[in-house]
Amino acid sequence: MALTCLAVLGTPAHAQDAEPVRFERDGLKLELAALSHDQVRAFFLARGFSQKDTEHIAVTACLFRSAIGSAFAEAGAPAVKVALDEWQAMPADGKPSAPKVREYWENVWKTREVPADAATAFYWALFPTEQVFAPTDYNWGFLTFGLPPGTSFNLTVAWTTDDKAYHTTIEGLQCAK
Repeated sequence: MALTCLAVLGTPAHAQDAEPVRFERDGLKLELAALSHDQVRAFFLARGFSQKDTEHIAVTACLFRSAIGSAFAEAGAPAVKVALDEWQAMPADGKPSAPKVREYWENVWKTREVPADAATAFYWALFPTEQVFAPTDYNWGFLTFGLPPGTSFNLTVAWTTDDKAYHTTIEGLQCAK
């Protein structure tokens, strides 16, 4: 099942002030929205990143905020598991790739010699690589797709509910320009 952001929201998914993309299906509840370069810069400068490393994030991360969790509200409902390494971002003119997760960024920050406090702040701001949700559980965090600014892409989201695999594709996402 593919979700088209334009049809769901009535406004382009890449518009800076557009409503976030939302869906709820087969136990998964998801909301995501691209962050502008100004939002990214403000967040990371305030957490101790240098201007150079903040700019690196702004132009290479393709950063989205997300809220992901269980759509179930009843006790005893099945668990919902999300593993970001099973997701695929597919730009129109490129190869599919999984989101850039915590472990990827840890290596980047070691190579760039980012201060430990700043790297730790980013680690905890990112959505966990894998998480299991009980009914009513949810979490917030950043998702990074490692695509150039302005890139349009479709995102295939995969999850399991009660050990049954599901997936959907969200069409028409766009990295901030």
